[in-house]
Amino acid sequence: MSKIVGIIGGMGPKATADLYNKIVDYTDAKVDQDHLHVIIEGNAKIPDRTNYILGKGENPLGELIKTGERLKNAGADFLIMPCNTAHYFYDELHEKLNMPFVNMIEEVGKHIVNKHGKIKVGLLATLGTYEGKVYEKYCNRLGLDIVAPSKEIREKVSNAVYIVKGGQREFTKEFAMDMLKEFKEKHINVIILGCTELPLIFQPLENELKEFEFISSTDILAKETIKRVKK
Repeated sequence: MSKIVGIIGGMGPKATADLYNKIVDYTDAKVDQDHLHVIIEGNAKIPDRTNYILGKGENPLGELIKTGERLKNAGADFLIMPCNTAHYFYDELHEKLNMPFVNMIEEVGKHIVNKHGKIKVGLLATLGTYEGKVYEKYCNRLGLDIVAPSKEIREKVSNAVYIVKGGQREFTKEFAMDMLKEFKEKHINVIILGCTELPLIFQPLENELKEFEFISSTDILAKETIKRVKK
């Protein structure tokens, strides 16, 4: 019997839908029955992860655990979580749920090392992911040098994330380049889209931004999920 995938979703809803769309698109399927069995817990009531990490809001861990437990009780064989910032809580969440749980951040790091070796890589992410050193924790030990932009650019990236959460879907090259200009000056052209809202901005503009290689955490997670089910 095929493994059942449980998605801790709702952070945000569009990013969760984007992950599921990519799982469907990347699956080698001819008929419905070739696709993965996926259970999505789209819990949009999970408290804001960045606010908590910055000392401004409620701890989301309890709600994350409840969401994971519902998936476990529904029959999920392993969990995935399409929210980079929520991986700040990954170790404790994994321990509490006591079941297989893909670490998206680690998978992004392994993908980059396998493709490029131990390089400097730019990170676009939420303020919570920057402040919580989420990528540094899991990727530095793989030999990657994670480079964050200035405080000014970090604020712009954070604002862009909440613009996507608010429903905007179309962006210009100029809007994207404003967040990339410091990496361009430092000759860093491999960029982690370290928030699952960011592929919704950057991937439609890839043909206009060919000097950069964007590493979508959503894409990496979707492909790893398929691999684990099909194994």
